[in-house]
Amino acid sequence: MDLPVSEVLKSLRERAPWPVGRRIFADIGITRGQGWNNTLNKIAENPSKSEEKIDELLDALKSHQICGEKLVSFYEFDAATLGPMREKLAGLEPQDTVFSRRYPSTLSQDELKAAPAGLVLTSVETQEGGLAVVFSSARVTTVRERIDVESLDAEMTSVFDDYEEVIGVKTIRFHAFDVIWIPIEGETLDVRIDFPEGTLSEVAIAARKMVIAELVRLTGAVVPEPINMFPLIDRMYSDGSEGTVVELGFGTTTASLKHEKMRRRKLDLRNETYHKGGKAALDTPIEPFKLSIRWHRVIGKKLASEPELGLNSNSRAAGSSKPVLDRVVIRRCMGSDDYDHVRSRIAHHLGR
Repeated sequence: MDLPVSEVLKSLRERAPWPVGRRIFADIGITRGQGWNNTLNKIAENPSKSEEKIDELLDALKSHQICGEKLVSFYEFDAATLGPMREKLAGLEPQDTVFSRRYPSTLSQDELKAAPAGLVLTSVETQEGGLAVVFSSARVTTVRERIDVESLDAEMTSVFDDYEEVIGVKTIRFHAFDVIWIPIEGETLDVRIDFPEGTLSEVAIAARKMVIAELVRLTGAVVPEPINMFPLIDRMYSDGSEGTVVELGFGTTTASLKHEKMRRRKLDLRNETYHKGGKAALDTPIEPFKLSIRWHRVIGKKLASEPELGLNSNSRAAGSSKPVLDRVVIRRCMGSDDYDHVRSRIAHHLGR
């Protein structure tokens, strides 16, 4: 199906956070403004430029459906099992549904109400490094939006006179893209669950369960437990050359719990003065249980991407004899190169 550029841009806006979207436009060579609204208005004034870039925009959208804003679990199989699984999945043909007809577009809330229920096979994508089996579903999330007070009537505006900013919170239905990804080389399969900001982890875990059930139904495979990601927290934090730590939760020998975040995105929390001073005052090392780490990847003369890995456990798990974390969160990826970089760093620190 040939998608109009307006639909591709609308779908990108619905999926990609603006820090990612602006980098995608810069990489493609499309003029951008401050934020999604201003950028799309600029594009509307001169649509021919974006129409010339339709193929690149489509590639960016597809890549984001497969790699962008995901809660990810990894499953290790032996080669004798994974090979036949790959062949079965590669031979799948999606049924004719509104999801497959419109792919890679996202459906609106109204369109989702009339779409097939449950998890629907939407596309099978053969990529350079592996096979992506894409499923669609309607899911619910909570979003926070800035309200333009000046657009309200005078009586309402006066109510908010003392406020610098007004935020509205609403629950919406969104088009989720969940992915089973099998590499051409290697024995680790990814299950990538759509996880935009505001999505409850319980909702994503329920979606993961549905995807695993579909994987079993389609291949007949016995799926093992996800690879334990908990060891990554201490290993990545302790490796000062590994990315930039932007968030950290940890326990101390003084029985306190700390949660620190860097407000300046280019600074590493490992080297922050207060953090280093607090650590130096302790007799034993801290016990990290939550970590967000970001990488600065130069992709052009004046352009860099910043993919981010979130390892979100809690102090109770950290205090157990065998702490387990069966998922990670990978955000801010422009495309597969960013995602593959994060995936490779995970593999490195797990010794896989």
